[in-house]
Amino acid sequence: MRLVLTCRLGGPEHSLATTVTLRRALKASLARVEVDGLDEVDVHLTLGGAVTSAEGHGGVHHLRYSATRRRLTVNVVVPASEVARSTPAGALAPYLDTMSRRIAERCAPGDADAVTRALAGACREALDTVPGSG
Repeated sequence: MRLVLTCRLGGPEHSLATTVTLRRALKASLARVEVDGLDEVDVHLTLGGAVTSAEGHGGVHHLRYSATRRRLTVNVVVPASEVARSTPAGALAPYLDTMSRRIAERCAPGDADAVTRALAGACREALDTVPGSG
């Protein structure tokens, strides 16, 4: 499946290089996952920071699936307080797990557990390659 990932960084403390590395790793990992009826996942990621904290808005929002276009769009928001307690990749991990579960439930309800494991595993694999994620 193809991933389109756009990022909004909530402050200057976020490294653009880390975001680029994350995008490349997620694209490579998710490219190996196949979900019947889904060709593209468009993720808008917001990492809260000093300028825009995103407090109170954290989570996986506005998941929309188009069966005719075989495309899913979703917003993932990680509040600054969670990023501050970890690394951006570490704070993002539980949100990607939630996103994986919700995608599976929406696009593959008959095989949601297996699809969730495949998507979440690919996301975790990608996060492991991001510097400072451990």
